[in-house]
Amino acid sequence: MRKKFRLAAIALVILFIALKMGIATLTSPSSTAILTFTPLEKVSELGQPLTINLSLSNVANLNAWQITVSFNPKVLNCTTAWIPENSIFTGYTIISPPPKIDNIKGQITMFAAMEESVGVSGSGTLCTIQFEAKTLGVSTLNFLNPMKFQLDGTYLQDPNYNLIPFETTIGVVQIKGSNFIENTFTITYGSETLQVKTLSNSTITNLTYNQTLKAITYDATGPDNTKGACIITIPKKIMNTTLIALSDNIPLKTFITELKTLPENGTHNFLYYSYTHTTHKIKIYQTIAGDITGDKKVDIKDVAIASRSFGTTPESPNYRQTADINDDGKVDIKDVSYISKNFGKYLQQ
Repeated sequence: MRKKFRLAAIALVILFIALKMGIATLTSPSSTAILTFTPLEKVSELGQPLTINLSLSNVANLNAWQITVSFNPKVLNCTTAWIPENSIFTGYTIISPPPKIDNIKGQITMFAAMEESVGVSGSGTLCTIQFEAKTLGVSTLNFLNPMKFQLDGTYLQDPNYNLIPFETTIGVVQIKGSNFIENTFTITYGSETLQVKTLSNSTITNLTYNQTLKAITYDATGPDNTKGACIITIPKKIMNTTLIALSDNIPLKTFITELKTLPENGTHNFLYYSYTHTTHKIKIYQTIAGDITGDKKVDIKDVAIASRSFGTTPESPNYRQTADINDDGKVDIKDVSYISKNFGKYLQQ
């Protein structure tokens, strides 16, 4: 075992020296390798463990790999990761130190290399990651620092320590409750027919999309004074970047791409929000970053609301989730500063 780790350390040192000297180069396979999550979208129930495979396709002459994956630590907790028996390196002796898991940052790094100076080609599984769900919500899964040889990088290399180019995808994990039901609604966008999906313990009816206002509305109904929650999947082409959800015209939550509080992949946005049940008219539309009132502009009203909530947490009576702009569980100087930075901006229609 010590020999294996010495070999791994030597290999890493050699590659580091090669990169510093400009020796390591990119290989040029006939088709680009793709590093992805399997499944690419996963729905799991709260309280149940979930596993995600990291898969590689169309690779040529692979000898070693490292992946660093980020996840939302408020939603998921990473418990373990391993290389399955039927991995892409099956049949070879491999070096693979224990994974480095950080559930504060929401990050896992894993490395594997073949002891032999040979490479494999084709497609297969690299490793399997297991998570447990901490709360209802959505977490994206992202490969960090692709093509970078560093401690938290994601890279592939051949037997000569050359980096192999690849493309990556974004994974999405949705955590639902046991009584959540999925509904699919068809909307019209120009000449296209698109789908909006809801996953909720509310009864969702009358979902419509107004293309002129760029707004989705629907009715959500449930037993009075119980907690309602919804995950809604929205095509990015109909609204994107900064979104706000309101219940009976009262803001519930803002979602901002810039602050990484809007879970998204290449084609869809995934919003999670909660409310107290009765019958509500839910409305979702695009706005400007820093708007927490839903009037599509950032003015003194937004600053005043954030200031009144300053220093609060979800347990505080004056806490406003919309004022918690960066969604870190508290309203502090970061939130007020962000709103102030955008003061005077408005959404141009």
